[in-house]
Amino acid sequence: MNATQPLNLSAASRPLTFEIAAINEHGESVPTAIAGEHPLTLYVDKQELVTLMTLGGAPEALAIGYLRNQRLIGSLTEIAAVQVD
Repeated sequence: MNATQPLNLSAASRPLTFEIAAINEHGESVPTAIAGEHPLTLYVDKQELVTLMTLGGAPEALAIGYLRNQRLIGSLTEIAAVQVD
């Protein structure tokens, strides 16, 4: 990738919440949305690097942010591709 070509990210995501049956103060079962965390394992050059917990809203952005935060990359131009399975 060269410096003039933007990094294309997909719209990959997981649902941020899921419904469970909760019991309210009257003893009634009511559907309630709660946040659900999902594991996200990052691989760099086919080597497992780390497993992060995420709500799953923007996994590619989380992966790129993690790599930058940990100083494993200095620039987006060092990334050839980001793939979400």
